[in-house]
Amino acid sequence: MSSFSIWAAAALTPERELERVRLRIEGGKIAELEAGCAPGPGDRVFENAKLAPGLIDLQVNGAVGAAYATADPLERIRATRFHLEHGTTSLLATLVSAPLEALCAAAARLAPEVDPGGPLLGIHLEGPFLAPEKSGAHAQAALCDPTAARVEQLLEAAGPGLRMLTLAPERPGALEATERLARAGVVVAAGHSVARLDQLRRAVDRGLSFVTHLGNASDWPSRPVDPELGFRVSEPGLVGGFMLEPRLRGSLILDGFHLHPELAAALVALRGVTQLALVSDATPAAGQPPGHYELGGLELRVHAEGYATSGQGLAGSLIPLLGAVRTAVERSPLTLAQALRMATLTPAEVIGVDTRKGRLEAGYDADLLLLGPALELLEVYRAGEPLAAP
Repeated sequence: MSSFSIWAAAALTPERELERVRLRIEGGKIAELEAGCAPGPGDRVFENAKLAPGLIDLQVNGAVGAAYATADPLERIRATRFHLEHGTTSLLATLVSAPLEALCAAAARLAPEVDPGGPLLGIHLEGPFLAPEKSGAHAQAALCDPTAARVEQLLEAAGPGLRMLTLAPERPGALEATERLARAGVVVAAGHSVARLDQLRRAVDRGLSFVTHLGNASDWPSRPVDPELGFRVSEPGLVGGFMLEPRLRGSLILDGFHLHPELAAALVALRGVTQLALVSDATPAAGQPPGHYELGGLELRVHAEGYATSGQGLAGSLIPLLGAVRTAVERSPLTLAQALRMATLTPAEVIGVDTRKGRLEAGYDADLLLLGPALELLEVYRAGEPLAAP
């Protein structure tokens, strides 16, 4: 691996902004970060750019027509390459609900590709233990209860590569499944759920620590009719539970369609950037032109306005994670520093890689972005090696 230095007008670490920065890379790691300096001989100089850590996406289904569930390894590589070239230097390959045998087979194919030194940091199973009332684009026929036998099948298929699993905590067996998965080192998340506050808290007591795409396929605070009392009562729901429960972190899809950016800013104001991660939830249709597609087991329509739909409505997003950062900055009160924190260090903390990823700091992996004044992507480096930006 080569050794070199980059000089940029500014850097977001992401927690603070530095000016006139030189970053030295050796052996794929950040060797030194110096601020307030002039360009030196041999530096790669970016006069009008900001350095930032590479982005970390906890929910990526695929891209450019390729799903991570595919049996073709070249298609999986193609999907990863798309996200790398758009600034996501680490990700969790996400598998959506499918018949258990198919899901286990897909997880077993992905497991050998999980590499702490590569872009694929793990597998996120979004289902099949979801609520049919909140299935979204997931196939209802594939949804099921998290019995002990099913959980063991998935753990065996994915092995240590399983980093996150999203389930509905109100389903029968979910509490026992949560405890088993958390004990195995899996981040257990609530999502696609109609859980009440008391059900969510019981799951948190057993090890659930995250809420997947807050505000999408999950209930906001409401006043449902209590069947025993016969009148409407106040129920926080999954989103209200996240607002109230300090032990939970969560993710947001900021593509401009899934969640109003100002609502995202309100959640950040309440819970803080350390508790919320941005995700793309990019479908295999990300990077595809408008049209009709059958991708990853879903029939999708890609709209020219920048979103995809299935028969159930919105079906994931069409953005890479940098698109979520741009949406946060351009369409909400969130600052670039806040948005970058939510796309770098916070997701690194969620999956336990924050001692080597998510910061511009000596000893960390040299996963870097250079961003122009309009947040356009100028350069991407992964482990100190440059990639061609799109």
